[in-house]
Amino acid sequence: MNKPTMMALVAMFAAAVSIPAIQAAYAQGYGGIGGDVVTEETKAKCEQYGIPEAQCTELNVLAKERLITAQKTTYGNKPEGSGTSMVALEANQTWVFIGVLAAIFGGVAAAFFFRGRGAAPPS
Repeated sequence: MNKPTMMALVAMFAAAVSIPAIQAAYAQGYGGIGGDVVTEETKAKCEQYGIPEAQCTELNVLAKERLITAQKTTYGNKPEGSGTSMVALEANQTWVFIGVLAAIFGGVAAAFFFRGRGAAPPS
């Protein structure tokens, strides 16, 4: 089989595999082809929570309710709830986290550097 024919077969296979995956990803992330249908109940909740009409979707209403619930709930921690990033912790904890990461990555980089310096040059 010659090279152009092989490349055409690879391109056709890639298209055949990727098109259903793209459609599934679009349907999961964007509410399907038809889009979101905003009900009267959703519109009322958008007004209640102060969500602009252009952004009034059921997903945004659920996100706002999740945020309100997380702010009301405290389980011995700050009311940010789960999902708070590691960087949003107190300053001392953040510096410890950064130091541990620097030590790990620095150690790996140093190991590669010294291993490469000790190798015999090619003849």
